[in-house]
Amino acid sequence: LVLATKLSISMMISSIAFFRAAKSASIRSVRNAASPQAAPRTSLRSFTSKNDSSKSSSSAMLQNIAMFAIAGGMGYGAITLFNSSDDEDSFNNDGTAAQPSAEITSKVFFDISKQTTPNSPYQPLGRVVIGLYGDVVPKTVQNFETLCEGTTINGQVAGYRGSTFHRIIPNFMIQGGDFTRFDGTGGMSIYGHKFADENFQLKHTGPGVISMANSGRNTNGSQFFICATKTPHLDGRHVVFGTVVDGMEVVREVESMGSRSGRPQGRIVISDCGILKEETEESE
Repeated sequence: LVLATKLSISMMISSIAFFRAAKSASIRSVRNAASPQAAPRTSLRSFTSKNDSSKSSSSAMLQNIAMFAIAGGMGYGAITLFNSSDDEDSFNNDGTAAQPSAEITSKVFFDISKQTTPNSPYQPLGRVVIGLYGDVVPKTVQNFETLCEGTTINGQVAGYRGSTFHRIIPNFMIQGGDFTRFDGTGGMSIYGHKFADENFQLKHTGPGVISMANSGRNTNGSQFFICATKTPHLDGRHVVFGTVVDGMEVVREVESMGSRSGRPQGRIVISDCGILKEETEESE
């Protein structure tokens, strides 16, 4: 919204400046037209003549051009404003996430804590519950579920517990899942170092959508990101496999600790995680 407003104001100011410059040039050309010495230098000579009616026509034309430019700037600003409003609707400041785009077959949880300064105690932020689309992307979901539970790969402990959200960009996404290097250059899948894109059937429809991070096609490992807004430019490039069903306000809190560069303002850790059992199973 701020960007759209600034852009619209900037274009209007530029258009008004153009109108003033053009009007000044018109006046100079009319004056120069009366002086034979200055005639060769009048760039607007073809739009002027010695009679008043032509002068008036020239001035009116320049005013029309300027007004069209102003209207264009205002129109563009309005369109950008409406588009920004749509994005803000997807942003859902009330803490809610986008509706599920497929049947949820299982759920996992992240208990998240933050550390604002080095050596300071961790403060719990709350729990995020993620619904997974096991029928659409079963291989991707199995990888994520297993890493939420924790496992051993080639003798090495592997899982999200204790890992961080290393890249956070407000109004875009929060990224985590690198449990080997904690900086976005590590991680691994349960199928090996990397595994192929399963499919791109599901889209990045809004905040809360969770998708696999990668470094190109067929380079999925353990890293993932949670969308903070609708990100259609990522469709067909990243595999969507779930969405936040509870705790979106915690995601917003994590998002608020990000920056334009992606560097978090503090350390945000998945202090605990796992698979949530169905209520019927828990009651038994």
